Order: sequence, then structure tokens, then C-alpha cells
Amino acid sequence: MAFTVARALDIEIFGRCKLLTGQAGLENEIHWVNILEILDDLSHIEPGEFLITTAHGFTSESISKQQGMIELFSARKLAAMAIQTGHYLEEIPSSFIRLSEKHNIPLIEIPPEVSFKSLTRALMNELLHSEQLSGDKQTRDALTGRLDSEIAGMNELWQGLIEDENPEDLHLDLARYNIKPQGPMMVMILTISLDVSRKTEQDENAVHELLKLAGQATARNLRQQLYPFLLGPSEHYLPILIQSEALKDKNSSAELQIAEQLYEHLRLLIPRGTVRIGLSNIHNHIGELKQCLNEADKAQQAARLELLDHPNLVSFRAMNLYRLIMDIKNIETLKGIYYETAAPLLEYDRRSKGSLVLTLKVFLQFFSIKKASEELFVHRHTMRYRLQQIEELTGFNPLRPNDALQLNIGLHIYYYLKALNLLG
Repeated sequence: MAFTVARALDIEIFGRCKLLTGQAGLENEIHWVNILEILDDLSHIEPGEFLITTAHGFTSESISKQQGMIELFSARKLAAMAIQTGHYLEEIPSSFIRLSEKHNIPLIEIPPEVSFKSLTRALMNELLHSEQLSGDKQTRDALTGRLDSEIAGMNELWQGLIEDENPEDLHLDLARYNIKPQGPMMVMILTISLDVSRKTEQDENAVHELLKLAGQATARNLRQQLYPFLLGPSEHYLPILIQSEALKDKNSSAELQIAEQLYEHLRLLIPRGTVRIGLSNIHNHIGELKQCLNEADKAQQAARLELLDHPNLVSFRAMNLYRLIMDIKNIETLKGIYYETAAPLLEYDRRSKGSLVLTLKVFLQFFSIKKASEELFVHRHTMRYRLQQIEELTGFNPLRPNDALQLNIGLHIYYYLKALNLLG
């Protein structure tokens, strides 16, 4: 059974939305959910898309521009359009409603209290459980066909870049995707995991399907953002190369903004799994692709092990000491440092129900007795006493920079070994 606009409107969350017009298009089949805040570049609208937007800047559109927009939607066979009011748009212009009715495009008003997240989650849940992703080859081809050949070409080029000793020689192939051999670039590695205790072959197949879905969603999103990009082969994870002049300023955090936008987009579109992204440093030559991949891989490992406070999106630059620790292959070396530093504190906390590990972690964060005591809601004398206990148990004085570094490394090693289940 096809997933139609009529079926979408039967979902509970749409009971709070209002169908303004387009009843003749209610049997339009939905093949994808597209989210756009600003209706500027519509060149990538594809057949069967359900478009959700806040229509930022829409009030300045003239009737002729509205007509051009609706005619484009009609020509591209847009399934339906949902506009949220109450933020950028107080009400949907009557002229736009009439044009939508003329072209049989279902037009839905979303009230401000209904979140994009809940709408998109509901739509994608229904879409992923429909026949479009479970056996109807013709409908599957309609969903993936327009991107399949492009993504396959990207995969082939990616493999060539990895295997070629002089990847810059592939500049003509790179130009097909607007990638320059030299220019600021980064790599993201995206993984998807299902919330299951034991993995089965069926779960593996589901993850593989979700990765394919993520590849399509990423391609659509990055094209709409006008970023030159490449997608690599995605058997167990999805590697993504992005090139942009916005990455030139390494102090601007542009790479995090790009990654966060994509992460939020995928998190909404793929509600069945946990999306994680590891992000490389910024590099300036296509010959550094392997280094980018290595950095992004370490970052996604840190994300998977939940080593940082924000585990689902981790940049290599933010890994700090874990960059060194993960390069040490001799586990016994790591355990030796752990037993000299963090282990005595953990044993003390276990025996006496103390909090020396937390005290050390907070103190190392601020390196200030006053700020750490305020953070932990304890008196400064109590903080000083606990730091003295740490020195007595480990032989390292947290007030001395060199000793504090040793203790900090020990704490990081503890969290790393614990995440790997190597502490017994």
C-alpha cells in the first residue's frame, strides 16, 4: 500500500494541522520528506517530496514569484507542502492558497506549537514502515533512482582517490562534483546504530538500509546547502567529504555548524536509529584525504564509546587527550598509568562511598579551588582536604601542573578503558 498524502494526514500529529486546499492531490505518493527553512533554492525538489517549511522571507514574495514557485512544484510533482505559521509567517497568503488549489497541490498549515521534529519523526516512521522500503522495487527505484547513479559515481571516485598515489591527477573527475584538488575540506564519518541488546542479521540489514537512506538524505541536504561534496562507500559507515571556503577560517567553527546542521537533519529523518558523526580537522589538499579519514574515524570511535560530553557529534579537534590515548596500542601501558593514577581513587570511592574521582574531574576542569568548590557545592576547606587525600593516595599533587597533567591523563585512560570494558 502506497504512502499517500491522505495517509499522512491520518497520522495523529496532523490532527492539529489544517489542510487548506489541494484535496485533488491527496492520493499523491510520498517518497521523501524535505525540510527547508528558507524557500530560496528550490532546484533540487524531487518527485514525491513532502516539503515542510517555515517559509522564512516568504512574505516578500510577489504573486508572480508565488506562481513561479507553484508551477515549479507542479512540474516537479511535489507530493504536498506544509507551512508553519506563527514564526516568520503570520498567515499563508490567500493568493498562494488559490495557486496551490489550481495546481492540485495539497497545502497544509502547521500551527506554531507543532514541532518540525514531531512531524518529521511521524512521517519518516510511516515512510520507513511502508512498502516503499520493503519490497516494492518500482517504488524503491522511484525513491532512489535519481541519486543512485550520482552516488555510485562518487563512490567510484572516492575509491580512486584512496588508491591513487597522486589523487590530484583526478582533478577532471573531481570537477564533475565541483571539488578542487586544493581548498579547505573536511571529512565526516557517519554511523547509525539500532537500540537492540543483541545484533541479528536482520538488524544488520536494517542498518545497511538506513545508511543508504542517510546517503540519500545527505546528498539532498548538502546540495540544497550548495556545498561541494563526495560520498564514499557505505557498508558499515558513511564517509562524507565536504569542501567550502567557509572552512578557510579555522577559528570560525564553520565545520561544527555544517556538521550540526546535517546531524539534526538526519536525526529527524532517521528516528529508528542513533546517528553519530565523527569529524576530521580541516585540511587543504585532496592528497590529505587518508589523514582526514583517519581523524574522522577516531572521532566517530570516541562518539561510539561516548567519551565526551556530547557523544553523538565529536570533532577530532575536541578529543584532546584521547587523540594520544587512542594511538597507544599497548593496553598494558595504558593500564599501568591507570593503576598509578585513577585506580586508587576509584578504590577509595568504592570502599568509603566517597567522591574523589568527581572532585578531581571538576577541579581539573577549572583548576581553581574556589570555582570547583562552588560547582560541587562544598566548602573550600572540604575541597582542599579532598585534594590532599588525592595526593596521599596517588603521590600526585593536583595543585602542581605536571602532577595535574598525570592525573588528567589517568582519568582519560580510565574512561577509555571503561568504555572498552577492559577493567574487569
